[in-house]
Amino acid sequence: MKTKMFVLFLCVSSFFISQSMKIEKHVAGRPFTIGVNYYNTTSYTCTIELSGPTTHTITVAPGTSGSYGPITPGQYTVGIYTTGPGTYNYSLSGATFINNANGHGAVYSINAQNNLTAGITN
Repeated sequence: MKTKMFVLFLCVSSFFISQSMKIEKHVAGRPFTIGVNYYNTTSYTCTIELSGPTTHTITVAPGTSGSYGPITPGQYTVGIYTTGPGTYNYSLSGATFINNANGHGAVYSINAQNNLTAGITN
């Protein structure tokens, strides 16, 4: 009989203790972020300007590639420029635009939810 009472006491105690517990779900300490992959296959320095939730200017030396980040997802205006003479192909995440004005670049508006790829080629 004492054993049954003890087991009953443990069950009732466990029930009341479990009712007072809180279950918490931990949320990530920072928002989801993405990055910018870039490349420059020309002989001239190029500049990539980001304007949006994250604002930054990336200077890309001739013949180099790399990455920058993190940036916050959202709506961006991205400018890709070079001071080199001639015609260049500017690209941003798969879309390619040809620049026919010497020393000028291309400006794009994009809703970035994944990594961006920005580049310039001859």
